Amino acid sequence: MLNKTKLLYITHSIQIGGVEVALISGIPALFEKYDLTVLVLGTVDQKMVSHLTEPQKACIHAFDYPLWSYPVTLFKVLRFIGRIRPDVMISSLWRASMVGTLAKRRWPNIRFISFVHSSTFFHKLDKMFTVSALKHSDYIFTDCSATSEFVEKEYAPDRNIAVISFFTQKSPDHKSNPPLTKLEARFMFLGRLSQVKNLNLAADTIKYLRDRGIDAKLDLYGREDGALQSLNEQIKAHQLENVIKYEGGLNIAQKQKAFQQYHFLIQLSSNEGMAMSVAEAMQNGLVCFVTPVGEIRHYAGDMDTALFADIWDPEKWRQSLEKLENCIRNPDIYQQISANSFRHFQRVELYSESLCKTIDYVFVKEQDDFQPQKRVKVTG
Repeated sequence: MLNKTKLLYITHSIQIGGVEVALISGIPALFEKYDLTVLVLGTVDQKMVSHLTEPQKACIHAFDYPLWSYPVTLFKVLRFIGRIRPDVMISSLWRASMVGTLAKRRWPNIRFISFVHSSTFFHKLDKMFTVSALKHSDYIFTDCSATSEFVEKEYAPDRNIAVISFFTQKSPDHKSNPPLTKLEARFMFLGRLSQVKNLNLAADTIKYLRDRGIDAKLDLYGREDGALQSLNEQIKAHQLENVIKYEGGLNIAQKQKAFQQYHFLIQLSSNEGMAMSVAEAMQNGLVCFVTPVGEIRHYAGDMDTALFADIWDPEKWRQSLEKLENCIRNPDIYQQISANSFRHFQRVELYSESLCKTIDYVFVKEQDDFQPQKRVKVTG
């Protein structure tokens, strides 16, 4: 029996988040196919991994140290990698990129994949270490064509880039979210509560609709990342405590049940990568009120499979709110967009399938007929 390829996947803390949820969904398949080690540069939320088998959990190794201790911590992490001596190493997010780059320089024979998830950088360290990983990598993975275009244009014009699907669930056979009746509209937000998500505008949206006689409510799901305090102050100032609520994080099973309870997903981000919460909401038939940033502009269409919002111009923002209001007041419009959205993502490749297949093509060559695409439009 041939030995399995040694695969090392380096990431940040395993908490509620699109990158982390996708990785956890793929661990069973990765564990079955490869000699898998997951190196976590932070904490592991045990609820996120509770469904894994004990051997699968045992492949996860956490190095939970504060950033200021990294001059010492890095030696411990590199010694750990040296003992494994992986055949293939994937780094995901900026701290993992730092570790991956150092390991690649120490052991050049490791085949290094830099996995990029955004078409922007969030701070100087993010840019410095992500760009370094791109330059030292043998191959680049991204989660969408928008990120691929950004990486290729700005930092890696001559590199091989493959897009990995980030869907973690097969599409349901039937649309199960509630029909829009009367003037009641249930909104959900799903993602990190960070400044880039412009949650103040989500609160403004709910206030706008309620001021016009629509019973609009919003539930927020995700990890707090610096935006909740100011949002709570805004909610209190407008007396919206009973209609805008923070519900915490969701695991995969809870997320699928949540999609069945809402009419709309709202995400008014300044920038995005794949925006998996939007794609998954569309997959379940929700109508998404979103800014057309990142990959969203490629896989959604205004008044076809989603409602686009322009948050940058005051007059166009007002028109966006009127468009949303009109959709709520005309259930036939809502139903058509919802049906189009659901059909658009009825057949998708799962993250685990896409990742294993691409690793095989790039390094193991087990599937000769597979050709990864550099910039693929995500379709159903």
